[in-house]
Amino acid sequence: MPRTIAATETSQTDTFDQIRPANAPRRYFAPLDGIRAIAILAVLLFHISPSALRGGFTGVDVFFVLSGFLITSIILNDLREGSFSIREFYLRRIQRLSPNVVVTVLGVLLLWIIFLPQSTARQVGQHGLWTLFNLSNIYVWKNLGGYLGQAAEWAPLTHTWSLGVEEQFYLFYPGSLLLLVRFQPGRVQSWLTVATILGFGLCLYGTYTHPVATFYYLPTRVWELLLGAALAAHRMPLRTRVAQLRRTLGRNAQEAIGLTGLGLIIVGYILIPDVSSFPGWVAIAPTTGTALVLFSLADEHTRLAQGLSCSFLVGTGKLSYSLYLWHWPLITLGKTLASLYGKPLIYGSVAGAIVGILLALGVFVFVEKPLRKRSPGRTWRLAVIATGFSIVAFGAVAVSSRRRVADPDHRFDTPTFFGDLYTAGKALPDPATRLGFYDAYVEPRPVRPDDSWRTGGVVHLFGGGHPKVVVFGSSHALMYAKLIDDICRKMGISVAFLAAEYGAPAFFTHTLNTNFFSPIEAQLFDEARRNWLREWHPEALFVVDRWIESAGTPRGFDKDLRSFLTEVSPMVGRVLLVAQVPVLGGADLVNLREFVTWRMRAVKDLPQFDPDQEEPLRKQSVALAEAATKDFPNLHVLRADLPFYKEDGSVRYLSGRTFFYVDNNHLTSAGAEVVRGLFQCAIADAHRSALP
Repeated sequence: MPRTIAATETSQTDTFDQIRPANAPRRYFAPLDGIRAIAILAVLLFHISPSALRGGFTGVDVFFVLSGFLITSIILNDLREGSFSIREFYLRRIQRLSPNVVVTVLGVLLLWIIFLPQSTARQVGQHGLWTLFNLSNIYVWKNLGGYLGQAAEWAPLTHTWSLGVEEQFYLFYPGSLLLLVRFQPGRVQSWLTVATILGFGLCLYGTYTHPVATFYYLPTRVWELLLGAALAAHRMPLRTRVAQLRRTLGRNAQEAIGLTGLGLIIVGYILIPDVSSFPGWVAIAPTTGTALVLFSLADEHTRLAQGLSCSFLVGTGKLSYSLYLWHWPLITLGKTLASLYGKPLIYGSVAGAIVGILLALGVFVFVEKPLRKRSPGRTWRLAVIATGFSIVAFGAVAVSSRRRVADPDHRFDTPTFFGDLYTAGKALPDPATRLGFYDAYVEPRPVRPDDSWRTGGVVHLFGGGHPKVVVFGSSHALMYAKLIDDICRKMGISVAFLAAEYGAPAFFTHTLNTNFFSPIEAQLFDEARRNWLREWHPEALFVVDRWIESAGTPRGFDKDLRSFLTEVSPMVGRVLLVAQVPVLGGADLVNLREFVTWRMRAVKDLPQFDPDQEEPLRKQSVALAEAATKDFPNLHVLRADLPFYKEDGSVRYLSGRTFFYVDNNHLTSAGAEVVRGLFQCAIADAHRSALP
């Protein structure tokens, strides 16, 4: 799941400026690379198999604190020596960071053009351009959504969001620090500490009210960098502080502090379960732990410092920036290819990680190290970096501007999807921006508020009075909306749609999504739906969702289902829970029609799609729902999934020229028509049973 991390962007020769005498040459300090290694190894393992280290993504917090510490140490020490230059600072950043990023974006573009359908490369081109200009965090938030969301997880440049945060920090921080040193020379650490506390408060507030934006944006992440900065800005040299601490607490105090810090980092890796409530309070573990480790490393002779200086960790730490850039795109490509060809995803993850490590090593040796030298020839090296940046930027623009053609030979009819007409939440993006929908005809939504659920949703009073049929759910409910609307119109029954895109839940679970950025708004949505049911007492309530994805596990689904039924069963005549249609394995990150025509050019026949790896979980959800009918007699399970299986168990995704699926999990309007009889009988039976 992405899961992403930013390797520290400071030079491998950056050191503790405060642990060397003034005017002494800057020397290499090996334990810092050991810290880098601990962070990058955790995230590498997490990205290969998220279940192996659930909180491995918190390595980004380790890097943020370390980066803030090192940058502040460098600037303050250079100021003391009278050698600091803003121009030189940014030239060093350019030499250190840009070459590998430029090659990474170029490599990802080429890999996606060569191995995948063209529309997937188009999105990589768009994201690559934002990455080059250090705005990836904004792109990810606007276009890919939550860190655990499917779009972000499978995008090859998602991980560059954290580089965007650090680069934006570097843009304003040196000037701000210079002003502090000039006008408040005795209070630099105090101001940085105050800024850290205020930033952490903003982070806590944002985690509760706007968690997705809080995860990606600099204002709610800056406190982590400032924590390291405040530690580095202490006017008393670190060695003096260590000596005082030992005199006060004893000989082993420094060892205890360092090991406590390392323990906090590891606790974060093991016990932080996911990013749904992250950063928030739990971010204190990895950030405080890193600060304690940094403080303890002022004594180079502690066991922790010596352990972090072992050759394996030091070598890994030196490679950490390149590893960070290359491992995630190759893991993503490996998983994508494994999915497309029906192989286990873990095979693709492991193979991708191995190739990514090899590429990271090659680029580090032949690109990154040569171009970051400051020896004679620097002007030439900067010119090479600028030329490469320009070429790749223009290439990204060209790839992202390519016209997409899903079916150049016109083998199939244009798919249609009318869910946008019925959403009670926010308007959907332009179909041209949605990979699975760009070739489909999507009827645009009429102008209505983004929170029309507050006023009953989309209501059609075909029979007068209150709605007798109500629809709850996400986009999986919307794909049946036109069918249900048409049936109700012909039967003269009023209907209301309280469904919304972007994962709006069918159950009352206060789920955060693009419609609801805060728990408060999600709770208001659920309360509004309750109130409408109490007022209307409909004859039939359709409940439709992508069940396992929304609930997480079969046990979670069963718990949510029974809690929901306990509440709504007394308010409605019948609860019609619709079984989820099978999901096409290997088609989740491509345009379905484009992929089919792409494969047909190679194999000259229609590709077969088996259900994806969550098929057993979907079957369990159906079994649990059918079991619940014993305790809730007005619950009926509609097996809308059955018509979409072939005899051999593969998915029936088209018939002749007509596609039943618009992407790997949503039905077209033609696909919904396949189950018209099932829905019509369910509505008619509910209506008859409600008659006196």
